[in-house]
Amino acid sequence: MTLMLADRPGELLKALQPIARNGGNIISIIHEREGATGTYVPVSLIVDFPSYENFRKARMALEDLDINIIKSEEVVERVRFTVLLIGRFDLKKILEAKIKDLKITGFEVSAPTSKEFCVRLNIEVPKGEVDSAVNELKKISREENVLFISSL
Repeated sequence: MTLMLADRPGELLKALQPIARNGGNIISIIHEREGATGTYVPVSLIVDFPSYENFRKARMALEDLDINIIKSEEVVERVRFTVLLIGRFDLKKILEAKIKDLKITGFEVSAPTSKEFCVRLNIEVPKGEVDSAVNELKKISREENVLFISSL
């Protein structure tokens, strides 16, 4: 989001407080000095919120403080879950699967004393893609003849 802030001490802090109160995690802040108009300067923020509702509340709180939001990009709510795959399989099939916006955020492989491998994947996908992602992972598991367990 891009805010138009008064160019004086404390204004950025004033804007960051409602973002923090609503779970916003600041990824980056850019003061756009070349875009300054009079005593105001645009400040672009990249913020990660835990949910769309958190974003909405932060935005309302900024508006209540009379902070002008001049630009706001679409927020994509993401869901994190863990899957276990037990058995021998080609991990490349999962990595190459056409699962929309899938991110593997954690990965662990263990080879217990039995002959079966266990792969744990921490996965993140857009909220609207969860069912599709799980169905595709189940399909791959069936094709590879491995046990599929999901935290969902």
